[in-house]
Amino acid sequence: TRLLEEVQRLKSIVQKLLLLATADAGRIAVHREPVDLGDMLEGIVEDMGILAPGLDIQSDIQAGIVAQADGDLLRQAVQNLTMNAVKHTPDGGKVRVCLRLQEGVIGCTVTNSGDIPPGDRARVFERFYRLDASRTRAGETAGNAEGTGLGLSLAREIARAHGGDVTLDESSPGAVSFTLHLPG
Repeated sequence: TRLLEEVQRLKSIVQKLLLLATADAGRIAVHREPVDLGDMLEGIVEDMGILAPGLDIQSDIQAGIVAQADGDLLRQAVQNLTMNAVKHTPDGGKVRVCLRLQEGVIGCTVTNSGDIPPGDRARVFERFYRLDASRTRAGETAGNAEGTGLGLSLAREIARAHGGDVTLDESSPGAVSFTLHLPG
């Protein structure tokens, strides 16, 4: 069982590296179709609640937001953001997922309890960069204890392939927010 889990983890890493290499070449294939982001996020939030029962998972999802996007790629980007939040939130902490359409821009913001030290803020989107392990939850969920340091950079590349971006927002002390922006 452990060998199979390790093979799956390695397969996931290779797939992420291939997608990043494709992004570097400017050739991410985006197969656009209407994607109901509210439905997608509701499912992801439900999964988060199952994977992280020790956290207070909240959502504020505006209904009816549909993007012309590659649903599989976009799901991967949002899952990277949400799993990153879960991973770096201490037990008893809060994770909030918010979806809004404002002034023609779709914003999916994932906020979690915690902090990113000022020296790390500029580096969070670097490939293979990982925050100090002491800032992650004990007893990691879903076999994702170590991480690869690829999730945030991959989420950003997927957003950029859709004409958007992912940003680390200015947050209040004790909170970290990332927002995935897409054209509306």
